Amino acid sequence: MAKRIKGKDTPLVMPIANWDEAADMVKRIGQLQMKINACESKALDDINEAKAALANASKPLLEKIKLNSQSLEAFAVNHRSDIGKAQSKDLDYGTIGWRKSTKMSVKKNTIELLKKIFGRGYKKYVTIKEVENKDALKRLTDGQLASVGARRKTKEAFYVEPDLPEAIDYEDQKSVRN
Repeated sequence: MAKRIKGKDTPLVMPIANWDEAADMVKRIGQLQMKINACESKALDDINEAKAALANASKPLLEKIKLNSQSLEAFAVNHRSDIGKAQSKDLDYGTIGWRKSTKMSVKKNTIELLKKIFGRGYKKYVTIKEVENKDALKRLTDGQLASVGARRKTKEAFYVEPDLPEAIDYEDQKSVRN
């Protein structure tokens, strides 16, 4: 007889009399795992369909955002003197401007060079997958970067940062006026 947990109908263990019953139980476990795999497969299909629907629905919106951002950047470039020494300008519904963006480029042998130069301490400059940790490399001097076959590229990247609640209120006010 199977032992049961007090107050529950699920047994702790099920009695197995012989090897044939053990084989049948293994078969049942396999069948249950196949049902789980089928459920997981269905869930993945549903997720992929939802991702595809999201991509289709958001594509025109992302294109509009890109066009608006490019237009704002062109406007800001032409009116850079209005911004002055500041890197950004606050507008009624958000902020536009430039911020420093640093990109790390490394050579194929950078990891080996990091190992030679830093010994065991090289791991703080690479991730577990043994890929260069570009955030940690940013803290090195240009000379240290050159010695490990890397270099720093700095540029100003344009950004648009809307204050979403105000932007939503603006759309609501605009629709009320029309």
